[in-house]
Amino acid sequence: MSEKDFTQSTVTRRNVLEGIGSVVGTASLAGCGTPLGASGGTQLRYLQVLSPKTLDPITFDDPWSAQPAGLVFQGLYTYDQEMNLVPVLADGTPEVSEDGTTYTVSLADESQFQNGNAVTSEDVKYSFDPKTYEESESPNHWQVDMIEEIRTPDDRTVEFQLAYSYPAFEHTLTRAVVPESVRGQNAETFGEESPTGSGPYEVEIFKPGSYVVLSKWDDYWGDPMPSISKVKMVTNHAGLSRSMSLLTNQSDIVERVHPKLWKTTKRYMGANVASEQSYHSHFVGFNCSPGSPTRMKEVREAVDYLFSTDDLVSNIIEPAGKRQYSPIPDHLAEEWGLPLQEWRDLPREKNQQKARELVKEAGVKQWAPLVATPHDKMREKFAQTIVKGLRAIGFGKARVKKYHWSEFREKVTSGDASDYDMYIGSWAGYADPDTFLYPLFHDSMEGLTNGMFYQNPAVRKQLEDARTISSRDERRNLYADAITSILEDKAALPLYTLDNSFGVKNHVQGFNAHPLSQLNPQLLNPSGGVSLRK
Repeated sequence: MSEKDFTQSTVTRRNVLEGIGSVVGTASLAGCGTPLGASGGTQLRYLQVLSPKTLDPITFDDPWSAQPAGLVFQGLYTYDQEMNLVPVLADGTPEVSEDGTTYTVSLADESQFQNGNAVTSEDVKYSFDPKTYEESESPNHWQVDMIEEIRTPDDRTVEFQLAYSYPAFEHTLTRAVVPESVRGQNAETFGEESPTGSGPYEVEIFKPGSYVVLSKWDDYWGDPMPSISKVKMVTNHAGLSRSMSLLTNQSDIVERVHPKLWKTTKRYMGANVASEQSYHSHFVGFNCSPGSPTRMKEVREAVDYLFSTDDLVSNIIEPAGKRQYSPIPDHLAEEWGLPLQEWRDLPREKNQQKARELVKEAGVKQWAPLVATPHDKMREKFAQTIVKGLRAIGFGKARVKKYHWSEFREKVTSGDASDYDMYIGSWAGYADPDTFLYPLFHDSMEGLTNGMFYQNPAVRKQLEDARTISSRDERRNLYADAITSILEDKAALPLYTLDNSFGVKNHVQGFNAHPLSQLNPQLLNPSGGVSLRK
């Protein structure tokens, strides 16, 4: 999203709700027969690629946890299909001081949590307070650590005082609000045992690493009410199985259509593919900590010579995604006018002999390279290709280490060479380079979201300065220099950006794929509501 004045990119909450009501109303009139779902009645079955670890918005940092949580929790604002900011718990546009350091937000009078308590300014303060994140050792503190003070002059007003003008603060304002009275007493178990939000769905069952069952909250404060009564979200990382579940009517919506099954899924009787360009990046991250040979640039460059990313993306990813040439998705780089063409010339062409020479130059002889990946079939293929190349240049003990998603992030941010030398990582950001670069490359995020431990004082300063400057042109120049250094140092190898794609049964009405991975599936959203019809 380009940087806009809030007056240009937001609408009033009343207008949003009226829009939702008209769309849902039209869908209801157009429908006929009995509502239908794979589970029967108005129940929807949704297949995820990876499983949620927790439903606590303060601590999760992955889109698969955010997906069910997004139906339970709400933020002050969210994004519509065009990436415009729209109010949810907020009542209209925030007031922003001339210097960009003070944001004043009014809350919608009728907003309440699922325990019957009103959403108050104190709940918002707790949900955005950097201390809340520090106490929970949350990897998300980078999104709130610019907040110097939060004032609550009354129950319906919140004033955010920033330590500096942070131009990406609009993204922070979309973070979920949690009830202080519930989470404050049970912070460690809140995300598993007592997730309580203000959204249209309540948690009925949550089995971390397995599935989630959500039920419509009958006393939902918003308007209109969701038409789907129950949602079951199940994990299946096999693309073929996900698409087959549509064919056999086991599922209503499946996340991420496998590239090889794209055309086939579109031809399924009674199904189609919904897709949208995403802000979800995939990359090879190198462990630059002492103890791993990948701390040396020559070794990292050798890995770049082992395979052709262009060929792999063409054979494995397309048409479900596209090649990525920097740490941020290409379309985001283009939106910001960054030197994408220069970066396209930096990857090495496959040359195993050159890789051997570089590793020899680095003095690496006895090494059992370990490439880590979660149980994600696409990422596994990239990891296997790297291992095959490493074995071809003499490292016969190279292997792929597959970690369950619940432990993958912890393992690949440890910096421990016994856990990984390289990993096939991913990151879901927003329409601002800061939301990719700071959490992945700033050393304050090492051990949390940064598993590369890449040390470059110039890059560190560039990322810090870009957070404090309002000028888009100045920020663009800082990001251009920082990304160029990251790419030339081979701190990471960009791989691909996957579209947010879904196989959708035709009886699912009103579903749209959202550009932000963490906002899918929006069953009740600023652009309309989802229903199930024959």
